[in-house]
Amino acid sequence: MFYLTKIKESLLKNKYGKYILISGFTFFLVKGIIWLGIFIVVSFGLFNSF
Repeated sequence: MFYLTKIKESLLKNKYGKYILISGFTFFLVKGIIWLGIFIVVSFGLFNSF
């Protein structure tokens, strides 16, 4: 755990490290929202077919 905080601190000190952290967060956020939308559409499709 200490190793991860050390990496995070070193990335936050660097300008490009901040971009990497923010872009990684937004990538997984958008990916999660897309998968959530897919699951909702599929579940409504299955629900309406019965």
